[in-house]
Amino acid sequence: MTSATFFVLLSLTTSLFAQDANKVVYFPAKQMDADLHKLPLNEIGESEINLIERTPGHAAILLRRALPGKAEVHENQADVWYVIDGGCEFVTGGTVVGGGPESAGEIRGKSISGGDEHHLAKGDFIRVPAGVPHWVKKIEGKEVVYIVVKYAEK
Repeated sequence: MTSATFFVLLSLTTSLFAQDANKVVYFPAKQMDADLHKLPLNEIGESEINLIERTPGHAAILLRRALPGKAEVHENQADVWYVIDGGCEFVTGGTVVGGGPESAGEIRGKSISGGDEHHLAKGDFIRVPAGVPHWVKKIEGKEVVYIVVKYAEK
């Protein structure tokens, strides 16, 4: 991870620290990369590091994904993605296939029917508003590494 990537993360998360303005959060790039690649992948092929405290109102997460995941809808949170390495086919919009509530405000399903396909690669940025279905349809290469910042929108 480059210094520029870290500063992008910092600028994206600055407003999220409003609950504790005195809290400084720092993760050296080498440490994040080493820790992320030490973690085992879960059942949907991802490992993650919470960069700030996760609450119902916000999160900042560094993720490594090696497999497509479930389609999802966050009813009250927007997602902001910044791709650090690798790539994927990412679908937004459309209709979640076989979807149902997984937890409060969170819907998951098998895939998405319809929607818009985006090729995400290193350096790309995408914002998914609350309530919009989204899905990592296909991993390009061996993995995609990205930062997602979640914040309450509704």
